[in-house]
Amino acid sequence: MTDKERLVNEWLEHGKIVLAVDYDDTIFHWRHRSQKECDETIRLVKWAQTTGAYVIIHSCSDDDRHDEMLAFCHFKGLEIDTINKNAIELPYGQQGKPYYNWQLCDRSGLQYASEVLEEAIKEVISINNNVINLSDIA
Repeated sequence: MTDKERLVNEWLEHGKIVLAVDYDDTIFHWRHRSQKECDETIRLVKWAQTTGAYVIIHSCSDDDRHDEMLAFCHFKGLEIDTINKNAIELPYGQQGKPYYNWQLCDRSGLQYASEVLEEAIKEVISINNNVINLSDIA
């Protein structure tokens, strides 16, 4: 089973996925990626949300940055469900690493992960007969 097939299957089984998104240099320009590149990732995350996704910020930043992160995401029109915590109740506990179905992070194959997510969104939309395209996302 490919990564895309697994993601699509989980999306269809649960109706929503949990998408973990790194902050610095993934959706917020910090050092290596321009804000324009980060904004493309934000558009993809918004598209996933309209298709059915909880979004968690998964970051090693201190808690004192969380308000700044939430304000930036709000400014960009990106709704965040939580930061470094589970977005949903889990039957096997809430401790440790947050649960997610897919992750976007500049340090762990962001281009590949974005391509898989985009293709999975297209397939889920096709199966569900939705008509929201990436170009429709502000």
